[in-house]
Amino acid sequence: MNIKQSISNDEWRVKIFKALADESRLAIVRALHEHHNKMAYAILVDQLNCGKSTASYHLKIMQEAGLVTTSRQGQSKLVELNQIVFDGVLPGFLKTLS
Repeated sequence: MNIKQSISNDEWRVKIFKALADESRLAIVRALHEHHNKMAYAILVDQLNCGKSTASYHLKIMQEAGLVTTSRQGQSKLVELNQIVFDGVLPGFLKTLS
């Protein structure tokens, strides 16, 4: 591993920790984890009791950090935890949310 790779890995870790340093985003992670790591966007918004724009803002930050992915299934938008990132950077973290 060279210095450039090390810096980019550290910058990525900083993004991850900044993304998780918010109660609303932790609530999103907790909700997704409790629903087997995947939920419909509309159900997630309803469960969090927040507006769509607020949820979109938080999900954008989480996507940029690689913590979640979104996809379309018909007319629904699905949000899914990126298990690989959690296992690689924060092993055991999701178990502490239960």
